[in-house]
Amino acid sequence: MKIFALWTSFSKAKSGDAVQRKRAINAILLSLAIHVLLLIGAVFLTIMIIAPKSKMMFEGKKSPSLPARKLEHAIRVKQMQKQSRKPEILQRLVTEAPSKVALPEMPDMATPDIKNFRDTPLMNTRAGSIGGIGGGGGGAGRGLTGGTGWSDTKFFGENVRTRAITICVDISASMVLKGVVQDVIAESAAMLEKMNAGTKFNFIVFVDGEDSFSPQMIYATQENKAQGLAWLEKVKSAFNPQTQRFTDKSVDGQLSGRTGSTPSLALQKAVEMGADTIFVLTDEAPWLSATAMETGIISNHMDEVETFVRGIESTTGRSVKIYPILYSPKARPGRNQFGVTGGDYYKKIARATGGRVRIIQGKP
Repeated sequence: MKIFALWTSFSKAKSGDAVQRKRAINAILLSLAIHVLLLIGAVFLTIMIIAPKSKMMFEGKKSPSLPARKLEHAIRVKQMQKQSRKPEILQRLVTEAPSKVALPEMPDMATPDIKNFRDTPLMNTRAGSIGGIGGGGGGAGRGLTGGTGWSDTKFFGENVRTRAITICVDISASMVLKGVVQDVIAESAAMLEKMNAGTKFNFIVFVDGEDSFSPQMIYATQENKAQGLAWLEKVKSAFNPQTQRFTDKSVDGQLSGRTGSTPSLALQKAVEMGADTIFVLTDEAPWLSATAMETGIISNHMDEVETFVRGIESTTGRSVKIYPILYSPKARPGRNQFGVTGGDYYKKIARATGGRVRIIQGKP
């Protein structure tokens, strides 16, 4: 309203002097400035006082919580840790003075014989494993004793490498009188000496049947070697040269009701026991009679033996080498098919199995 009055007075004073006009303008401007300041102040007060203040809200994140069992376990662990005592570190006791307590002297202990110590199947197996380690250049050694069960040995001049060897000996009267049993004892002793304990062996004697040292192959331990040689001595002493018969039926290699000279049953038993090397000592091709007399000779018996030998690998899945050793072989016309000699027959047997024939001449 004041502004309006001033403006009216200003209009009316148009004709006044310039001084009054200037004063009027200044008064108007001052009034406008004051009103503007008052308006600004009123607006500020309205915002600060009259307008409602917004409430400040604070939101906190939820603390992670453990399952009840885990939390209980953690609490128990902490409690136990607090209750348990820390281990005490004991000081080390050191003495520099010599002890007055005198210990008794150790008794003299003999150094074990390494040869006897390794002469067991278990040690032989371990030694074979050691041998396989030393193949640095790409090869594999056979260890201290020739590998797991393998032995390199010799019998009647024939070098063989075997894991299971059987010696089959014809103890018919003609063979015993030629000294075959004594020869086998000497050769077997040398053979067994070169065999380690992991190798198996056996002895079988035959005429038309068979008798064996052991019902199964046995390991070549020192004890078994000695027992095997003792059994051969028993066979030797059981033969009576006057009657040309055995006094001990348990080692005569015969079956009652038959006669002949054949390794048939001996070979079958050796193969069944697991032999991979078989020596057969005889002086003639096999023949067999179904009676106690020689009148009932089985004409195809040689073929039966040969058929069995040729079928060993296919029936057992194993390779078995047969080495015939013939003592002054002779032909037996009428008893073998067309008088076939032992040399000719056993050459076929050896070739069929990868073995070799050895003929020993000069025996009476």
